[in-house]
Amino acid sequence: MSETMAIREELLKRFIESGERERLQEILRSKLYSSGWQDRVKDRCQRVVHENTEGIEKLTVDDMAEEVTPYARSAVPEDVKTEILEDIRAFIFRALPESEN
Repeated sequence: MSETMAIREELLKRFIESGERERLQEILRSKLYSSGWQDRVKDRCQRVVHENTEGIEKLTVDDMAEEVTPYARSAVPEDVKTEILEDIRAFIFRALPESEN
């Protein structure tokens, strides 16, 4: 395993074990909810179901995910993306050994 991969795995382990991942997931859920993102994604899902010409019986979860995921990702407000990424960067900076900073 390369040194980069080892560092990456160690950071991920610390991210999970420290509770930081769960904390950031909760912040993300809250911000997405308050921004109306969940309602917009739900509306898109309903539109996909209604526009499906093969009938609801033929629509799979994979089909739905393929249709909705790109929209859902692009619909995340930029300020939410920026805040979460800044928090992740701050965690990485704190978690890296001093020689890596």
